[in-house]
Amino acid sequence: MSTPSVFVVDDDLAVCRVVNRMLSLEEYEVRTSQSVEEAVNVIEEKRFDAYVLDHRLPDGSGFDVAERLRAKGSSAPIILISGYDLEEVAARAKALRVFDIIQKPFSRDALCNALKKSIESAQTVSPSSGSEIASKVVEPVTAKKRLMKAIRIGAIILLAIFVGVTIYVLIAGH
Repeated sequence: MSTPSVFVVDDDLAVCRVVNRMLSLEEYEVRTSQSVEEAVNVIEEKRFDAYVLDHRLPDGSGFDVAERLRAKGSSAPIILISGYDLEEVAARAKALRVFDIIQKPFSRDALCNALKKSIESAQTVSPSSGSEIASKVVEPVTAKKRLMKAIRIGAIILLAIFVGVTIYVLIAGH
């Protein structure tokens, strides 16, 4: 089997570099782009085994690229990454048969596992049965995830207060 190819579209050059490095270490062939316009030009000339698209881009969104892919008849898996509320994007993602939505910041494992599963799924599902892929779209952020995020933020605030009080006590000599 040949090396799977992945096209990554994110307006943050640092994210593109990090994702490129992550996926290259996992033996993917990676190409990156920072805009919808550039991405559309690339997909007109080359097909990829999977796509990782940032939700918000300076000249549009990852959905614009996904729509273009689907209009061209591509059934390749799409993974959407977003630093914004996933509830906003879940319905549109499902309509475009997005395989997974990953919240930024994401881990190497989260991205690599999603890519591996999406490519394996695409190899076992025929292009005509896109509804099977659409059913795998991640549900919107759950209350549990929001609670965990709030707990992490609360812990950081408490740690900052503790450090501040400790420094005050050391300086004041109490």
